[in-house]
Amino acid sequence: MTGTLQSILSAVFLGFVLGFPWFAGSFTKKYKWLGFLGPVVLCYASGIILGNLIPKEFLPKGIFETVSEVSIPIAIPLLLASSDFLKGIKEAKLALFSFFLSCIAVTIASVSVGFLFASLHPESPKIGGMLAGLYTGGTPNSNAIGQALDTGKSTIALVNTVDLLVGGSYLLFLLSFSKKVYSFFLKPEPEVELGISEETEVSVSPKNPVLRLVIGILLSVAGLGLSLALSNILFGTASAPFILLGITTWGIGISFLKKVRNLNTYSAGYYFILIFSVAIGFLADFGSLVKGASGVLFIVLATMSVAILLHLLFGILFRIPVDTWIITSVSSIYGPAFVPSVAAAIGNRGVLILGILTGLVGYAVGNYLGLAVYWFLAR
Repeated sequence: MTGTLQSILSAVFLGFVLGFPWFAGSFTKKYKWLGFLGPVVLCYASGIILGNLIPKEFLPKGIFETVSEVSIPIAIPLLLASSDFLKGIKEAKLALFSFFLSCIAVTIASVSVGFLFASLHPESPKIGGMLAGLYTGGTPNSNAIGQALDTGKSTIALVNTVDLLVGGSYLLFLLSFSKKVYSFFLKPEPEVELGISEETEVSVSPKNPVLRLVIGILLSVAGLGLSLALSNILFGTASAPFILLGITTWGIGISFLKKVRNLNTYSAGYYFILIFSVAIGFLADFGSLVKGASGVLFIVLATMSVAILLHLLFGILFRIPVDTWIITSVSSIYGPAFVPSVAAAIGNRGVLILGILTGLVGYAVGNYLGLAVYWFLAR
């Protein structure tokens, strides 16, 4: 293959990786059945399908690896910077307590399953750490932890694939008759005025969106550069776990600046997650996915099931209202992206902001928790 043809193919595939997330977002808004799948699923599936159908010699080397490694460190601060953690803590104490109980349940589940069934996969401690981050904050945390721990690309892809299967099945239940089932165990939801403007917190119309996007990305790059520099100073090398903790702390820190929060960088961060989903999909070898699927399927299913059941038990013991419990469970397991659809399904828009706030807290907590679980299991 000539150098010119390689350059052309590299530009085409890079354009697809960067551009397809926009089409995925548009399609999910236009078509209801695609909206149910969600843009992350579409992006990830597109990468897997094309990556396994197109002959390997036509796929450019290095582009997908580079994009997958760079997109997550940029996405994390963007996701965190738009959240008002202080206001959320003041006005959503019960929801935060329920979310805290979910974090405890996830920790117990990921540690116990990872310890008891370590033989099912050679990278089970890393999978345990990924799942702890996944079910505390969501896909961004899981993929970030996987990258930080130098987890095999096929393992990361496999965890994502199995999670789509298991998590998608549970999401069907949440969107259908979950409230009727959980209402047998949890007390009714009282009508409480939260005093938070959903319009203000959930969507802000920037006067100059391009400028705000550029500033937000520059702030993320600055956090990444600072974390990389500190890592080299302290360890003499680029320590991926330290860099992950550094960009997470940076994202939380800059979120306390009102001018930074007003940049409304959440959607930009989510777009980088979609870019990562396409790139990591291209790196997934379908043969490897099928080969290791059974063990990872059991680990994911067991971890998720134990975490949900323990959280339900805690909800009963501490008398958490049903809608608050459901929405904090969703924000923990799936992240804030799925909160609006579940809030509509259970018929309570009042818990929408609770789910979004706790989901954003999960983005901040998930990386710390996931790395802690891995270090415990690895010992």
